[in-house]
Amino acid sequence: MKEFLHRPQSVFLRKAIFQLHLWAGLLAGVYVFVVCVTGAALVFRIDLQRALHPDLFTPGVGVPADAATILASVRDAFPDDRVSGIDAPTTVRPTYLAYVVRGGTFLTLLVVPVGARVLGELPEKSLVRTVQDLHFNLLAGRTGRIVNGAGAVLLLGLCVSGLVIWWPGWRGWRRGFTVDFRRGWKRINWEVHSATGIWTVAMIAMWAITGVYFAFPSQFRAAVNAISPLAVASTPQSDVAASNTASPPPTWRALIARARERIPDQHIARVVTPYDDKAPFLVMFSPSAPYSAGGAALTSVYLDQYTGELLEYEADGRRSAGDVIMAWVAPLHVGNFGGNGVRAAWLIIGLAPPLMFVTGFMMWWTRVVRPRLLATRRPAT
Repeated sequence: MKEFLHRPQSVFLRKAIFQLHLWAGLLAGVYVFVVCVTGAALVFRIDLQRALHPDLFTPGVGVPADAATILASVRDAFPDDRVSGIDAPTTVRPTYLAYVVRGGTFLTLLVVPVGARVLGELPEKSLVRTVQDLHFNLLAGRTGRIVNGAGAVLLLGLCVSGLVIWWPGWRGWRRGFTVDFRRGWKRINWEVHSATGIWTVAMIAMWAITGVYFAFPSQFRAAVNAISPLAVASTPQSDVAASNTASPPPTWRALIARARERIPDQHIARVVTPYDDKAPFLVMFSPSAPYSAGGAALTSVYLDQYTGELLEYEADGRRSAGDVIMAWVAPLHVGNFGGNGVRAAWLIIGLAPPLMFVTGFMMWWTRVVRPRLLATRRPAT
């Protein structure tokens, strides 16, 4: 350990880790490049959708309609399909999102808040959807998602091995954070690779860890639960026997009004209608409007779909550290919790791994491949 702290380049283990880092980076480089570039682009997914479909993101001018009116408008526009729910406008999306189930297909609609008019459906096939499928599933469905999870584990390994390789020793550790542009281009290339890695390693490791969750959610939850027990996620159920009574079930408007009685001083962020006979009616509240889709702490109120009685009130105070971790996994990964400043930072830092792949490839080519090519072309003496 003493030798590593003072003269790390002379330690055999460090040399072995360097070889592992080199070949793992070369083998996974194209994958990392594609996933990180698409991920950086998806940070501004809503903005890309607004640019491609400006007619679907028109908020209108005037007093916004309430959630019950939005639901009723979607139901009237799609009378033969089941309305699954709505999401209120966010800080980056000025219109309502509505979800309709047609057979086994989900339709994603946009509804103008003022007047509750259905603007249209987001196309199932579009540039943004393709980029999103490439980022999450590598265009290969569930198999691609599993490969992506394995790639996230490999990326985490590159972060750990990169930390070991970066350490220059006690005397020169400060230089490891900087780039001296007065040096030759090969040295600059190395320092760009090294400095970029040390400045962004924490963020890249975070993306790798949270990326594992999207590929293996059950295993991820089990690991978090082992560290800090998670609250039992059991959704309350409606009383099916109450459906046989003579009185008609409460309307959506009545159910929303009863949920608001529980939390009168907050704004409705999401409404989810029952998907079967036992499911509850769910209303989720946010302390602000419009709310931040990623960082808002939404409070859930569950109601019996037949009687309108309160089934459960999800209080924030019951959350464990594990619950907080699970609540922040997705927002941290996509960077949709802090406005344009956070999204810009996620975009810039998200391009660090592709930069390190390019600089690492250049080092390998100039140090290993090019000398061998020159040696084979050199005439025998």
